[in-house]
Amino acid sequence: MAPRQAVEEIRQNLTRRDLTSAAITLIERDGLGKLTMRRLAAELDCAPMSLYTHVRNRDDLIDAIVDELIERLDLREPREPGGDGWQEIVCQTFRAYRDLAVRLPNSFELLALAPYDTSPVAPHLARFVATLEAAGLTAEQAQQILGIADAYASGFLVVWARSQARRGTEQPPEQGGITGLRDLAMFDQGLDALLAGLDATLVRGVTPAE
Repeated sequence: MAPRQAVEEIRQNLTRRDLTSAAITLIERDGLGKLTMRRLAAELDCAPMSLYTHVRNRDDLIDAIVDELIERLDLREPREPGGDGWQEIVCQTFRAYRDLAVRLPNSFELLALAPYDTSPVAPHLARFVATLEAAGLTAEQAQQILGIADAYASGFLVVWARSQARRGTEQPPEQGGITGLRDLAMFDQGLDALLAGLDATLVRGVTPAE
């Protein structure tokens, strides 16, 4: 066990970001189910009580991890207010989610399934809606498109990410079985088709033929 003085120095030098970065490393290596305050403390070589200087509990730690995952999204700023079409904004955003799922498949689920009304998710979504409004959508259109596109992307990518953990133990599909339903090329195709449908029905108001 480290001397008391060394433990105190570790506690003082730790930051909230140290905790979340170490937690993401642990999740990616061992899986989300293995994340506990005790195991995270071992990852950081500190006493478990040292963590509570920076997070209140495990739920607060999860919120902090989601905050870092949002920061890790490769999102570029629009060239100018209203400079990008809304479809380009949605594509760029959800392809950034796709790329995050590829980089951090075990941690991605925490962001994908985080409730909309919690911090830091709510401000992130509010910025996204505001960007869509600046691109010419109404507030109602922007919120509807966000909800529908997020439901598609989260559902697809959570299943895809979970499948990566099982890839090494899966048996090859039987001859004649359906394959390729969850590859990332199909994610992009589905996103493009979804946006075309949303543009026709929600934005331009075209009624589908019966």
